[in-house]
Formats: sequence, structure tokens, C-alpha cells
Amino acid sequence: MFKALAEVVRLSGAGERVYLTVAGSYMDESFDPKRAGQARGFFVVAGLMGRGWAIFELERNWEKLLEKHGLQYFKASECELGKKQFERFSKDSKNISPAERKLLDEISLEFINTIPHPIKFDTQRYLAASGVAILQEDFYEVIKDAHARAVLGENPYRLAYDIAFVASAWLMKQLGEGWGVSIVADEHEIYSPLAPEAYRNLKEKNPKAAEYLLSFTSIDEKKCAPVQAADAVVYEVRRALNTKHKIPGLVDAAYREQFKVLCNGGAVAHIAETRKLQLEWIAANHKPGEPFKLDELMNNEIGDNVDLFGIRQS
Repeated sequence: MFKALAEVVRLSGAGERVYLTVAGSYMDESFDPKRAGQARGFFVVAGLMGRGWAIFELERNWEKLLEKHGLQYFKASECELGKKQFERFSKDSKNISPAERKLLDEISLEFINTIPHPIKFDTQRYLAASGVAILQEDFYEVIKDAHARAVLGENPYRLAYDIAFVASAWLMKQLGEGWGVSIVADEHEIYSPLAPEAYRNLKEKNPKAAEYLLSFTSIDEKKCAPVQAADAVVYEVRRALNTKHKIPGLVDAAYREQFKVLCNGGAVAHIAETRKLQLEWIAANHKPGEPFKLDELMNNEIGDNVDLFGIRQS
């Protein structure tokens, strides 16, 4: 699976760390909104990671599909609901017919298929996602405590992204010396202006992860195909997690074909689940405003608590 990012190049000798192989991690989030004031489902953040030439091929094929279907951008939730860019594919988005549903699913699968296979006629896996899923019910239960709220924030956004950053660093560590990752995240009107300083503070507080974390920037996902691809990945992961854990009102009848394509294609490398126990520990071991101390995650080994959703791996 980890060969998806490229061949490992090792360094020798001492001195300042040199990065010979840099991967990009394109990040986005997906979550279920509250219903009747109640939190539900998972808040998922993941980075779709790969090297320059694989990302180039992904972008090239993505743009071809956008042109083919007359779209300015692809967003998984809008495709599923037949809204905004996808309104013209259904007469009534609230009553999508079976034929319209089939067409929307076919379009979604076309985009999804470019992720595990960005280079046609090549079976090698070049892109992989790594990130975190926070159970929202647990998060909002924990932050009923004033101290926990001051530490964790009003919503899972900041914590989820910080864990996802460290997860990207962890994946680089699995590949060996000489690897580093540059982060490109979807823009957020509230958090993006604060993100560069928060990213620097996170690196300072987590020196093990910082060895692998390089630059950070944010961009409008509508202008960046790899971030749109990351959105497609986290959307399918969220749906699969809700089904796996039988979240009331959010369970699909079966794992979606889109997720099976990603999973069997090796495009979902590692998604960590964060629950009440971990959230309470983080709250108890931090002061309000302090950067999260997450370096312990860098000690995880491949295979630790891995659950493949029961789907066959090719």
C-alpha cells in the first residue's frame, strides 16, 4: 500500500536533514450536520497524498471529466444530492428518480476511479489517504465540561486537522528517511487566516512529527482538483464509517461502490478513530490555547488496530 507514494530513497551521513522525496497532502473535511440540535456521525479529515507526477496525472484526468460533464468543479455531497453543479442531472433534487440516481452515481464513480488509478494502464498504487475520524456525539458530550471546551474548541475542526497533519507525518515515517510532506488544505473563512501560525505552533510542540512536516497553504477547493479528490475520499470514508458503526439515520444499506473502489484500490491507507476516551485525555492533559501534543501518534506501528471494513483488499 505504501508504495503508492513512490520508491523510498534513503539518506546516509549526518548533519542537517535533507528531503529527497516530497509528497503533497491535499486535505479536506466531511461531516454530518446536527439534526434537531443533536450531533451525529463522524467528523472526518483526510489528506490525499502523492508525489508531483501522480498528482499531475490526477489533475489532468480530473479536468477531462469536468469538461466531459460540463462541471466547474466536483463535490461529492452535491453530486449525491443533485444540487448546485448537479441540478441539471435531475428534475427535482428532493425526488431523484432511479434513472437520475444511476446517472449521478456513474458520474461519481468516474471521478472516484481516477484516484486509485491516476495513470491509465498502470496498476501501481500512487495515491493514498491518511487522516482521522472524530465521533461527533462523543466530542460534543466531552466539551460540555468548560475546561474541555476551552481546550478542544467549539467544534472538532481544529483537533481533527491537527491529528490529520500528524497522520500525514506518520505515513511519511513509514516510508523511510528523506521523506517530507507539504500540506494543501481547503480554505475556511474562519480558520484559514489563523492556520499558518497554528501549523507552526503544532510543529514546535510535536518535534517527531515536525521532522516530516514541511510547508502549509490553503486554497479554494473549487480551484484545486486534488483537494476536490480529497473531498471525494473523506465523503466516502465518512459514509462507510457511519455504516460500519450503524449510526442511527446515517446507515447505508451496504458499503457504497465508491468506497469499495477506493478501499480495494489501496487509496485509503489509514483513518484513525478518535472517541471519548482520547478526547478526555487530550482535554485533561492540555491547557486552554496550548497546541495539541500528538507526537505519541508517531510511535504507532503499521497494523495497530487496523480494521479493513471487511472489504477484500486486492
